Amino acid sequence: MATEQPSQPELPADTRPLTDQQKRFVDDYAQHWKGAQAARTAKYSESRAKQTARDLLKDDRILAAIKARAIELGMSQEEATVRMSQWGRASIEDVMEKVVVEYTPRIHKPLKDIVAEFKDQMEFEQEVAIATEALLSGKAQTKYRKRAQSVRQMKKIELLRMEMELARNPKAKRWVNGETVPKEEVRLSLVKVLEAKAGGMIKKITPTRYGMSVELHDAKDATTTMLKVLGAFAPVKVDHTTNGNDMPGSNIMMPDNGRD
Repeated sequence: MATEQPSQPELPADTRPLTDQQKRFVDDYAQHWKGAQAARTAKYSESRAKQTARDLLKDDRILAAIKARAIELGMSQEEATVRMSQWGRASIEDVMEKVVVEYTPRIHKPLKDIVAEFKDQMEFEQEVAIATEALLSGKAQTKYRKRAQSVRQMKKIELLRMEMELARNPKAKRWVNGETVPKEEVRLSLVKVLEAKAGGMIKKITPTRYGMSVELHDAKDATTTMLKVLGAFAPVKVDHTTNGNDMPGSNIMMPDNGRD
């Protein structure tokens, strides 16, 4: 296989210039190597993006333009080979980190236990309220006492509701928060991504209610496609005399030796 990168791609037989839309497809495809994505970027029909990409990639002019653009972007066969090797050696562990976070599980708890704990909590809060009120005086004391009494009244109503429910169904249960415990999680570390110079793996970072959502490019498929476009792989050989089908009478049946 030749190792030197050609300075210019071979011109296709059809020399019609590409449309602006086709040029946009070529430019995006040469950078990301995603057909459907390039078609959408070039403003082709969203619903037919995949098929449009397949059709465009059958056009020799498009392929030549992609190869030329790839050369402009500076990726040679040698560089693509190096990237493939790096991808093959890389491990997701290189950019992940283990962290300890607080975790509060939901548990199905008997209502009678919830009532007992609720009463204990009310008694504790009453003791706190009495001690706090003793530290205050004048209007501040009066204002605090009224607020504490209002809160306690609401607590009494909630306790009454649970006791009535428990009287109807002594086996009643409720979903409540359990004890908060430490929990280990594995997360993508952007610091490690930077240190490993693996930023090219990241396609998009989106903040969510559960943290940062990170979408990665498929580096393997992208590099493999690059190698194909640059002609690094041997072409597939097809017997055109039979349209790629088996020759009549040439099938060879091998014993399966009990294999599935």
